[in-house]
Amino acid sequence: MMETAVAAAIYGIAIPLWLYLWHAAEGFSQMRNVRYLWLPFTFALLYLGGNLLLVLFFHEVGLSHYEESRFAFIGERAMIAVQATASVLIVATIVYGLTIRKVPLNFIRFMVFSFVALLGFMAPILWVPESMPGGFATLRHFQTVALIFGLFYCVSGIVVLLKDLVEHGEARVHISSADRSWTE
Repeated sequence: MMETAVAAAIYGIAIPLWLYLWHAAEGFSQMRNVRYLWLPFTFALLYLGGNLLLVLFFHEVGLSHYEESRFAFIGERAMIAVQATASVLIVATIVYGLTIRKVPLNFIRFMVFSFVALLGFMAPILWVPESMPGGFATLRHFQTVALIFGLFYCVSGIVVLLKDLVEHGEARVHISSADRSWTE
């Protein structure tokens, strides 16, 4: 029962923390200009709330080997998020570098928040003794919150970047090599 209370507290704290950090990332002010930011903002709250409900209604903790096996599942999702975030940063740097434009500050802000959540709170290792399956379950919930934050900050950054690219779609890229020239 203690593990259920701790897991519920993790999600109970994560929901207002999401609101606070969204404000700190200037997400609320950006939502006025970029309407699609409502999607990652809302879905993050839905996933956090959904996990809270699952913990409250299905509060069983598995054996240590089961709880430990869940980390591979979380790790796979985290790798997808880190790779996607890194890919978006690389593409943005290339596209904006070739067009000699500034990368949107809010894109960078969301990517920083994403990396902090994914690498700062997901990646560190906390060694839980095998005799404490509840410790594995608690750590799993903590890392799930960090993953949700990181994923939806990444999506938010992509939304900001795409809006900026659409607004500046008339930009032309010229690459000259010998007698070839490409224009997009």
